[in-house]
Amino acid sequence: MRLFIGLAPPADARAAIARERDRLHAQTGGRPSSDANLHLTLAFIGASTPQALQRIRKMLETMPAVPFALTLDCAGDFRRGGIVWLGSSTPAAALLALADAVRAGLAAADVPFDPQPFAPHVTLLRKGQPVREQLAAPISWLVDTLVLYVSESTEAGVQYRPLYQRLLAAR
Repeated sequence: MRLFIGLAPPADARAAIARERDRLHAQTGGRPSSDANLHLTLAFIGASTPQALQRIRKMLETMPAVPFALTLDCAGDFRRGGIVWLGSSTPAAALLALADAVRAGLAAADVPFDPQPFAPHVTLLRKGQPVREQLAAPISWLVDTLVLYVSESTEAGVQYRPLYQRLLAAR
């Protein structure tokens, strides 16, 4: 199982992100991410065992976290791989704190994860041309759910399927 922990946009935000993906696809080319795969990764775990899966679920169940607003207001790219993404010009402190808490929880649960610095983004395209711009209409949503995903290879391509979801509690 290839696992990661992320945030899934609700339907209205997902539709707005998909419209930006389509607009940027016309501008930069590349291979678009499917609507169902649009998400923001907090921690990439990769190959995992059933025992590690249980530790991850327990960590997510007990980790303190509260809902917060997330706004995507810019588009950019990672030159390696031609990844075109949406992100925040000023990431919310609550988003950065949640990513830190998830990564600290994984470390405490002895679950290896990709140690690359957290770069909050929603991947829109692969193998696209470079882009840097502010969005005319920022996309916002209330983050109220953490999702543990499994990445599965299918004939239709890679699909991300939720294995576990946890609502964030209000204070």
